[in-house]
Amino acid sequence: MAAQQPYGFQVKQRILAFRATYDIIDEATGQQVFVAKRKIMTLTPTLWIENMQGQEVARVKGNFLIGTNWKISQGANLVGSIKFPLIRLCGIKFDVELAGNNYTASDILGWSFTARDYSGNVGFMLDKKVFRIKDTYKVEVYPPLEPVLALAAALAIDSKFYQGNR
Repeated sequence: MAAQQPYGFQVKQRILAFRATYDIIDEATGQQVFVAKRKIMTLTPTLWIENMQGQEVARVKGNFLIGTNWKISQGANLVGSIKFPLIRLCGIKFDVELAGNNYTASDILGWSFTARDYSGNVGFMLDKKVFRIKDTYKVEVYPPLEPVLALAAALAIDSKFYQGNR
């Protein structure tokens, strides 16, 4: 039995937008499938993902000010969480829980995160493109993980580690 191919997203930040807004493109078709927006002027970092009809499909919210604990929800249902380290030492490593599955995400430099389950299987990967005018990165999601959940986690990771770099 052949392994299933990952589902790929290209995430691009809009340059001329009132708030941080991201166009999310399906890499297989080249079509935009979602828009993600970050709430402005808030003490709790919050992002949400909308489909092309403007309906919210996921929301990601960090805890007050420091944003070390993030919750991912779909409607009223809590579907995931991310626990970032309070202090960043040599490399970055943190825990991600999505739809009942646990992953550990890590990277030495903080540009290309890979989230693996306890068996070593990849759940998703985030590959940040450096030296770009606008924030751009690729997210690959491996079955059976639901793509929108991994996308929400990747947006939280991006927000946590790169929001000061924009």
